[in-house]
Amino acid sequence: MRTKIDTDSFGFLFNDIARITRGVFAREIEASRLPVTAAEARVMAHMARSGPTRQHLLAESLGMTPMSLTGFLDRLEAAGLVAREADPKDRRAKIVTLSPKAAGTLAQIAQAGERTEQLISNGLCPEDWQTFLKTARQLRAHIDGPRGAASKAEDTV
Repeated sequence: MRTKIDTDSFGFLFNDIARITRGVFAREIEASRLPVTAAEARVMAHMARSGPTRQHLLAESLGMTPMSLTGFLDRLEAAGLVAREADPKDRRAKIVTLSPKAAGTLAQIAQAGERTEQLISNGLCPEDWQTFLKTARQLRAHIDGPRGAASKAEDTV
């Protein structure tokens, strides 16, 4: 028996958009000759969004395992871009923060992100793009909802 799968369904569309966007972003990071990879840039951008936070929560927000994140953080820490300290509330947990040295790299990451957005939104009228962003934000808030808010309040320093 063969089942027809709608490859234009929400799940497929968002996965495809995310995958393609990551590729465009990676090319923009490479073109910028930044001292970080695209994956490390994503880690830093999420850190900038969340502020000092527990390492396991950062991994969760990136959709990766804590062990995978550890490798990225090791390299970023060696470059002086992040710091990890024991959480005073639970010494087994690590709090990760961006260092002051990260500011210049973050500015360049933001520029690469802006160029990425320009490239992927090319061909859409500005009103359609803004409507898409508004709808995507509403979806994120609805899906993440109370779980995300409770998690952030509990574990963000």
